[in-house]
Amino acid sequence: MIARLSPKPLQRLYSSMVGQKNHASPCPLSPRLDGKIALITGANGGIGKETARGLLQRGAEVLMLCRNIDKAEQARRSFVADGLDADAIKIIECDLADLDSVMAAGQAAKNYLRGRKIDILIENAGVWARRYGETEQGYEISFGTNVLGHFALRRMLQAGSLARHARIIIVTGDIYITTEACSSRFPWRGAVGGMRAYARSKLGNFWIARELQKQCPDFNVFVVHPGVVATRLGGGGRLTDWFKRKLLISPTEGAQTSLMCATQCDLSHGSYYHNVHGECETDNADPAMNDEAAARLWARCMEMTAACEREKALRLAS
Repeated sequence: MIARLSPKPLQRLYSSMVGQKNHASPCPLSPRLDGKIALITGANGGIGKETARGLLQRGAEVLMLCRNIDKAEQARRSFVADGLDADAIKIIECDLADLDSVMAAGQAAKNYLRGRKIDILIENAGVWARRYGETEQGYEISFGTNVLGHFALRRMLQAGSLARHARIIIVTGDIYITTEACSSRFPWRGAVGGMRAYARSKLGNFWIARELQKQCPDFNVFVVHPGVVATRLGGGGRLTDWFKRKLLISPTEGAQTSLMCATQCDLSHGSYYHNVHGECETDNADPAMNDEAAARLWARCMEMTAACEREKALRLAS
C-alpha cells in the first residue's frame, strides 16, 4: 500500500519521528548481490558505513568514496574483522565539496573498473554545516556537497561506467518539507541557518532524483528518507546526544531503506521510499513536486559541472 504524505511541515516531521523505532523494517538478506558492483559515497561512517556493510554481506563488490581516507580505512578493517571479503572493498578518495576532487575520483573509479559497470550507485554522503562555508568552487557548502558534488560524480560515471539499468539511490530527508527553494547561493548564519541550508539541499536531492528519472528512464532511481538517525551530522553536545539516543534510530537501522532499494525486486522506480511509511506518494502542494524548479536546478547543475570540466581541460592544455 502506498502511503500518502502530508505537505504540512509539522505534521510530516512528527510522523517521521514518532514510531520510527517500531515501524522501520529490516532489509532481507536476499536476494544476493554476488557479481554486482556498488558505489557509495560517505561510506566511512554513519548510515553510509552500515549501508556498505550490508552490501558486502550480500556479496557485492563495493567502491567506497570517502573524504576521510583514515576513517575509510578504519571502516574497511572493521568489515574485514567481521569476516567480510577484503578483496571486495575499494577505497577511493573523494571530497564532494571540490569538483576537481570529484572528477579525479570518477576517473579513479573508471580506471579501477576497467570497463565493468556499476550496478548500484548510492548517493549517501551529506553535510549539515554548523557555520557558513563555501566549496572550492565558491558555492554554499551544503548545496555544493550534497547536491552538486553528487551531480558531477554521476555525470562522470554516466559516461561508460553505469550499467544501463543501474539502481540509483539518492538519499534525501523529510526535513526538505520545511523549505521551497534550493540554490547554489544561500548566505546564512547561526544554527537555524545551517538547518535551512541542509533542508534546501535535501529538497535539491529530491528534485534532481525526479529529473534524473525523467532524463534517463532506463535507470531505476529511488529517493530515500533513511529516518532521523543518531549520527554526528549537525554536531551536538551532551543534551543533543541524549536526545538522539532516546528518540532517533541507529545508523544500522537508518541503512535499511537504502539497502531495500538497492536489493529488492518489484519496487517502483522513480518513487520515494520512507523508513516508516514505505513507498510514498507526495501531494501536489509538496515542494518536491515543483517540476519547473527541478528542471531549472538540473540545468543549473549541468552548467556548473560543464564549466568546471572546461576549466580543467584548459588547465591541462596550458
